[in-house]
Amino acid sequence: MYTIRQSGWISCVLQVSVVAVLSACGGANNSTGSSTQQTLTSDPPPVSADSSSAVNAQTQTVNTTNTTNTTNTIASPAPVKATAASSSPAPQVLYTDTLSAPTTGGENNLGGYLSIFGKNFGTASDLGTNTRVYINDKEVANYRYLGNAKSSSKTGLQQITVQLGSLGGAAAGGALPVKVVSNGAASNTDNSFTPSSGRVLFVSLSGSDTSAVANNIAKPWRSLQNMSTLKGAYFAMQAGDQVVIRGGAWHDSNGQDKTWMRFGSGIYARNGSPSAWIHVTAYPGPVNGNAIEDVHYTTPAGASGGIAGPWSAIAGTTGEYISVSNLRMDVAGGASRDAAPVNFQYTAGPWRVVNNELGPWIAGSSTTLNAAGVSGHGNGNKILGNNIHDIAGTTELQNHGIYADTTAQNWEVAYNWIHNITGGSAIQFNDNEGGAGSYTLPHGGIWQGFTGIRIHHNWLENAAKYGINFNDQGSTHKGTYEAQSWNNVITGTRLYPIRINSTATTQNMWFAYNTVYNAMTGASGNKAYIMDEGFGSGAGIRNKFYNNIFAFGPDTQPGTTWLIDYSTPSTTTSYDFKQNLYFSNGQIVPLPGTLGDNLAISGNPQFKNVATANYTLLPTSPAVDAATQPGIFAVNDDINNTLRPQGMSKDIGAFELSGAVIPTPTPVNGMCGTANGQSFSASPSSQLCSSGIASLVSSTSSGWAWSCAGSNGGTTASCSANLVSNPDPSTPPSVRQQYSGVITAGTSKHQLSSAVSAGNWILVTVGVNNNALGVSGTLSDNQGHADINSFTSLGRIYVDGMGTDLYAAKAATSGVYTLSVGIPNQGSIHMVEIQNADALTLLDVPTETSSGPRFASTTLSSQTQVSTKANDLVLALVDLGIGNAIPFSPNGAWQLLSPEAGTYITSRIYEQRPNATGTFGISGTVGGSGAGYPGWETVLIVVKGQ
Repeated sequence: MYTIRQSGWISCVLQVSVVAVLSACGGANNSTGSSTQQTLTSDPPPVSADSSSAVNAQTQTVNTTNTTNTTNTIASPAPVKATAASSSPAPQVLYTDTLSAPTTGGENNLGGYLSIFGKNFGTASDLGTNTRVYINDKEVANYRYLGNAKSSSKTGLQQITVQLGSLGGAAAGGALPVKVVSNGAASNTDNSFTPSSGRVLFVSLSGSDTSAVANNIAKPWRSLQNMSTLKGAYFAMQAGDQVVIRGGAWHDSNGQDKTWMRFGSGIYARNGSPSAWIHVTAYPGPVNGNAIEDVHYTTPAGASGGIAGPWSAIAGTTGEYISVSNLRMDVAGGASRDAAPVNFQYTAGPWRVVNNELGPWIAGSSTTLNAAGVSGHGNGNKILGNNIHDIAGTTELQNHGIYADTTAQNWEVAYNWIHNITGGSAIQFNDNEGGAGSYTLPHGGIWQGFTGIRIHHNWLENAAKYGINFNDQGSTHKGTYEAQSWNNVITGTRLYPIRINSTATTQNMWFAYNTVYNAMTGASGNKAYIMDEGFGSGAGIRNKFYNNIFAFGPDTQPGTTWLIDYSTPSTTTSYDFKQNLYFSNGQIVPLPGTLGDNLAISGNPQFKNVATANYTLLPTSPAVDAATQPGIFAVNDDINNTLRPQGMSKDIGAFELSGAVIPTPTPVNGMCGTANGQSFSASPSSQLCSSGIASLVSSTSSGWAWSCAGSNGGTTASCSANLVSNPDPSTPPSVRQQYSGVITAGTSKHQLSSAVSAGNWILVTVGVNNNALGVSGTLSDNQGHADINSFTSLGRIYVDGMGTDLYAAKAATSGVYTLSVGIPNQGSIHMVEIQNADALTLLDVPTETSSGPRFASTTLSSQTQVSTKANDLVLALVDLGIGNAIPFSPNGAWQLLSPEAGTYITSRIYEQRPNATGTFGISGTVGGSGAGYPGWETVLIVVKGQ
C-alpha cells in the first residue's frame, strides 16, 4: 500500500470549514511553502498568539509589538471537500517591517512605505494585478517590489513593498488588518498596521541638511545625524515618522559617538510610541519598478557602528519603538569593539530589525570585538528575516550573529539566516552583568532574566562557538530563564550547538522540532551536542528537549556525546529528553536511554541531500510520523511553513514531509518482553518489550507495570512483573556462593557455579600484577549485559607492584551470570554472591584499604572500619606479593571464604561476623622471603544487613 502525503494547502483545506478556508489556511501554522518543494526554509507557533505570553509575572510585557504569525487558528477542524478552495495556495503573511507609518505626506502625498513578508505571493509580474495588498479592505496606493526577502535562500520568504496611501481616510492610531490577495486567494489577516500622523523624512547622499523639507523627496537631508552641526534627519525626527534613505555607499560616522546614528539624551531624545513607531528603511524604488534601492552602509575603521540605541545613563528616556528594515550594513576592519550594524545598546525597547543584510564584519586590526550583527538590551525586540553573515572576531570569540545582553526579555528571533560567524556564536543570550533577579529595569521593576524568548524558523550555519547559547556569569544564583526554540536548523558549529550555562534557579529552556546536524566540528576538551555548564538540577530546573533530530555528520569530532553535565549533574527531570532521533554516524556514544529518553529513535534520519544542505526527509526516514509524544508547546507547522502533521503523526525535526508518495506503514502491535511476569527486587530496565515502544516503569502494590505501545495504528500491550519480597530483616547477610579463578593476559571468562537469585549482590574483585592496568569486562546474564565500568566501583588500591580493583552489581533478575574480563597481564579474580544484604547499599562508605610494607615482618593492622549492626558481615580481601601460594595466617575469628587462585598473585577473601558494632581490623602472619614478598595489601568490606 502507498499513500500520497498531501501538500500543506490541501491538507489544510480538508481540515477546516468552508467559511474558514481562506483565513485559516493562510495562517502561519496552517500554511505551506510553495507548490514546489523549497530547499530549506522555516516556521511554527509557540503557546499562544503572543509569543511572549508565557513569561514571569514580573517581566514587562509589550503588547503593542506584534508577534509574528505563528499560532494555530483552527480550533475544531471540520472536513470539507478540497474543491471548495482555490487551486493555488493562499498567500501567507508572517510579519511586516513596521507596525505603523504615515498615510499622508511623502511621495505624491501618498504616505510612507510598508513591507510585508510571507509566502505564496506570486511573481513580480503579478504585483498590482494578480497580487494585491489591502489594509482594512482598502487597497494600498501603489506597488514597488515583489521578490525574495533577504533570508530567502534558506527561509524561502518573499517580500512585498507598497506605498500606503490614505487607506480610505483611515484615522491615525487604530490598528487595521493587513491582507494579501493572490490569484483570488486571500491571506490570513492577523497581522496589523496602524496609520500614524507622522511624516516622511528622506535622506540622500546628494541631499542638504540646511535646505531639507519633510515629506519632500526632492529635498532630502544629507545626514542621518551630524553631531558637529546638530543637523540631519535625526534632529527633525518625531514619533510616527518614517526615515527613508536613498541608495548608495554610505560611510558617515559623524553621529553620536562616531556612529551613523545614535539616540541621544535631553532635548535630543527621540522616541516612537506603541501606535506611532519611528521607522528607518530603504527607499523602495519607483512605482512598479521592482527595484528597492541598495542602501549600503559601511562602518569605517575607528568608528562605532551603524544605528545604535542610548547609553546606560539615559536608558528609558530615548530610543524606544524603533524599526529598521531593508538596509545593507557591514563593518570595515579596525572598527570599534562594539561597532554592531544594529546595536540596541541600553534601550528599554522595543525595536524591530527586519529584512536587513548585516555583514561582513572584518576584524582587521581590532584588538577586541565584543558585539554582533545585532546586539544589545531591551524588552520586546523582534529580529526577523535578516541575513546575518561573516561576522569575524578576535581569539576571544565574543563577536556573534545575534547577542542579547542583561535586561533582554520577550525577544523574538525568527526567519533569520545566520551563517559564517567566525567571531563567536550564532545566537547568544548573555547576562554579562549578572543581573537576573536583581537588576532594576529602565521603567521600574526587577529583571527576572531571559524570559519570553522565542527562537524559531532560523537557519544557523557555521559558527566558531555555539549555535544557541544561554549564559550568565556564574554568580547570579537567582532569577528565571525561560525560552522556547523550535523549527531551527543548526549545523556546522565548532563547539556545542546548544549550550545552557545558567545559575538561574528557575529554568524552562525548551527545544522542540529542531534539526541539529554535523555540529561540534572543532577540537575541544569537552565535546557534546548539548552542554550543561550551570545549574543542571534543582527544583526549578525544567529544561526539555522533545522531538529534535540530533545527528552527527562527517565533521563531528570523535568523542562527541549527546549531553555533558560540566558542573551540577542533571537529572531526567531537570534535563528532560523525549522522543528525539539520535544518529551517531558510526561513533560510539552512550545510548539515549542514559538521557532518560525511553522513546528515543536511533538511526539515520535519511536527509534528502546533505551535500546540498537539503535536510528535508526521505519518505523512508524513521523521523516520519514518529513524533507521537505530547509536545511541551504547540508546534503546528514546520520550518517551511508546512502544516503539521501531514501523515498520522508529526515528523521529528524541523521538516515535515509533504507531497511525497510513501509506503503505508504496516501496523505493529506492542508485545511484552521476557521481563513480563518475572520477579524483580528493583524496577526492570531491559527486555520490557519484544515489539513496540516501552513506557516508563511504574511501581504498584504488587510489583511493576509498564506498557508496550504499538505503532502505525497497532495495539498497546500492558505488562507487569512481581516484586521480590525482601528477605527477613532478622536474617543476617551471608555469602550464598563464591568463585575464584585465574586471569591470564588477554580475555578470560568466569562464572559462578549456579544461578544468581534476583535482588542479591555480586561482588567482583580483580587482583593484578602491575597495578591493575587496563581492566575491562562484560557481565552478562539472561536479561542482557553491562560494561564492567558501569558497576558500582568500590575502590582501587596499589602496593609494591600489585593492584586490586573492586566492583559490585545488583542482580536485577535470577539467572546465570558470566563475567568476561580483558587485562594485559596476570592476576586473580573472585566473584561472590551475597544474600540478605541491604537492598540499596551493599557496603558502607568509604571502603577502607590498607597496604603493608614490602618486607613485612609478621603482622600489620589495617585501617579500621565501623560495623553498625551486630549481624553485619565483614569481608577482608588479602592480596600477597609476587609469588604463588604465599602463606598468610589471620589473627582472630577470620574464616577463609574464597581460597587463593593459584596464580602469580596470591589472593584470598576472609569473612567474619563481629557480632558487635564498632571498629575492627585484620592482622596476620605472612610467610616466605625474597624479592617481591612478603609485601601485602588488604581491603576491608562491611556488608550491611537489612
